[in-house]
Amino acid sequence: MTKVYTKCILVTGGAGFIGSNFLNHFVKNYPNYYFICIDKLSYSSDNSTKNIIDITDAENFKFIKLDLAESYLDLFQLLVTDYEIYQITDIINFAAESCVDKSFESPLYFTKNNILSTQNLLECYRLLKKSRPEVNINFLHISTDEVYGDSDIDVNEQGILNPTNPYSASKAAVDLIINSYRYSYKLPICIIRPNNIYGPYQYPEKIISRTLHCLKHGKKIPIHGSGSNKRRYLHVKDFLNGLQLIWENGNLDDSYNIGNDFEISNYAVIKLIGELFFGNKSEIDDKVVFVNDREYNDLQYSINDDKIKQLGWKPEIDFRSGIKDLIDNYYPYL
Repeated sequence: MTKVYTKCILVTGGAGFIGSNFLNHFVKNYPNYYFICIDKLSYSSDNSTKNIIDITDAENFKFIKLDLAESYLDLFQLLVTDYEIYQITDIINFAAESCVDKSFESPLYFTKNNILSTQNLLECYRLLKKSRPEVNINFLHISTDEVYGDSDIDVNEQGILNPTNPYSASKAAVDLIINSYRYSYKLPICIIRPNNIYGPYQYPEKIISRTLHCLKHGKKIPIHGSGSNKRRYLHVKDFLNGLQLIWENGNLDDSYNIGNDFEISNYAVIKLIGELFFGNKSEIDDKVVFVNDREYNDLQYSINDDKIKQLGWKPEIDFRSGIKDLIDNYYPYL
């Protein structure tokens, strides 16, 4: 890395859904920033870098295959030994397993890959700051609104964490560990908790990407229970706009909710996709199969996002337009 860059950003989980959307935008639009992507390349990225194929040869980008859940020593060696080369200014942690259904089947897998991986990253951050106290490094961690649990009342960032499934419990545990690093080691860390995010490159295990995937491959579309459970959705571009606003103008030793007031049931999501895909809502009915509900399935999540709105953020992509864009531009690639 011979060119002098104004920032060097370590991005974990950058080959996955949200991380790849972040990198595909920022690497191209911020040539004065250098990006190091760390990813273990799991099933959700098809065990490949295909989601970031357009930037892998960029001068301001480097990819490192590494499983953060195994050990922090390799990463710490990279950061400390090669610090004069990389000079990390920012860490953005997207790395996580996020499929609730899979977390019911393999809860220990989520403990390892969500809790241990993030704490290993925190240890690298702590030890790097300890060895070089003069270094100013921003740390942004992507959490989820699910840490607040089932609620019909908008919860702000000071709300009690009340997770109800192994996935959200693993994310809430990480949030609490981060809080301990804030107090115990005086480390500034920003936690960001968004609604359900959807958009390009999402692995077909979430309701929107799974529905489109089933339509393409002629499979039945499963719906848990009656499909009455409600969720709020945020397009990945709106989320990244919020992330950037917090990164550039927010308090990076604080927590921020990023949400959307629009709420819709699971069944209504599939009906809307059917309307946009076929031209009517009813044609999708014979492609749906109702399956046993989860052992526990939150009815809804409601968050208050006044804090980020005070920074000037608001969602720009309405749900219908976001789904239409996926059908028109990304459906062939699912």
